[in-house]
Amino acid sequence: MHPRYGLEVTLLPEEDPTLSVSQFIDVVNGVLKNAFGAGVWVQGEIEGFNGRGKHTYFNIVERSGDKKASLNVAVWEFSLKKMKPLLDQHRLTLADGIKVRLFGVGDIYPERGSFSFKASNIDPRFTLGDLAGQRDEIVQRLKKNDLYDANRRVGLPVVPLRIALITSVGSAAHADTLHELENSGIGFEIFVHDVRVQGDAAVPTIVDAIARMGRRDDIDIVMLVRGGGSKVDLLAFDSEEISAAIGKCAKPVFTGIGHEIDFSIADEVAYRAFKTPTACAAGVVEVVQEFVQATEQAWADIASNASELLQAAEHNLSETAIGVKNLVTTALARSLSNLDVKADRVRRRPAEVLGIATMTVKAIADRVRLLDPVNTMARGWSITRNDKGEVVRSVKTLSVGQQLVTSFADGSAMSAIESIEKEGK
Repeated sequence: MHPRYGLEVTLLPEEDPTLSVSQFIDVVNGVLKNAFGAGVWVQGEIEGFNGRGKHTYFNIVERSGDKKASLNVAVWEFSLKKMKPLLDQHRLTLADGIKVRLFGVGDIYPERGSFSFKASNIDPRFTLGDLAGQRDEIVQRLKKNDLYDANRRVGLPVVPLRIALITSVGSAAHADTLHELENSGIGFEIFVHDVRVQGDAAVPTIVDAIARMGRRDDIDIVMLVRGGGSKVDLLAFDSEEISAAIGKCAKPVFTGIGHEIDFSIADEVAYRAFKTPTACAAGVVEVVQEFVQATEQAWADIASNASELLQAAEHNLSETAIGVKNLVTTALARSLSNLDVKADRVRRRPAEVLGIATMTVKAIADRVRLLDPVNTMARGWSITRNDKGEVVRSVKTLSVGQQLVTSFADGSAMSAIESIEKEGK
């Protein structure tokens, strides 16, 4: 019996205690079991993930500057089945770069002499907390660099018909997006850029695609879409590189990443984010339809206003016509009345004129009668004419011996001038 390890060992004379390989491994495994009992929690970052078989193998590493501590991990099939409900519940998967907190035991496998940690349980809250912490740090850096809301300050074209579609060609997201756009009946011009949407190639290909599409003058809007998956599958869209590329993009970026419950940093910094690729396509369609509806409404308003103006003009014209008719009727009635008055005056005027003329003629006749020489002579006056028949008005025209004829009311007498006497001589 070995005094320290409690094992049956064969001791040679005058030799130090010696263990066989299996005995040594058993001792080490026993020490580990005594030290940690049923198991221990260990945390680290997954590296070299291999889950192609029934069992899963990877390393968890701890980095400190240039140094790295690494621990081999094995997850047997039955342990993986136990972990899967927890992972599914929190939409997590095991993959490189993910930090995990695992429960298990460590031992040496005798046949290969390799030490590994047999994980039997996982703490998903640790992984979620780490992801959330990383996310918060990235968001703060984006805000500090004025990239967090930079894309939302980019102007959205009134009619975004030229679309850059960044997605994995052949994926369900690719098909759903094209189907939604094509079924809208709008003549979109779509430029598809194929990228990887998970794995190591996802970040660089997506960043390059956003940069390329953002520089093109024949692009109105950029769509970045990816179908659903676990949080780990969607980790690329929480990367600082992709989010910064969106912030630097000169075109508005519409995102449709994952399912309805997913919301990545890429969604946060995009011009507009939608829950799914289909919803993203519908959002672009809606922008164009809103313009079409606004245009149709504007034309409808113009037509309505024109109709109202025409109706008002017709009403005013009708009112004016009625007014003109009334004015004409009134004027005509007034004119007819005036005409009747004037006609009555015309009818009465001849008699009045004739009466006045008769009176005037009578007055004139009376005056004429008064001035008639006959009447004058009847009152004792006479008219004297010379031998030429001229009325003698002055003695200046007479001469002695001149023959004169004097007319009386009842006859005439002839006489000869014997002498002439002038008044005032």
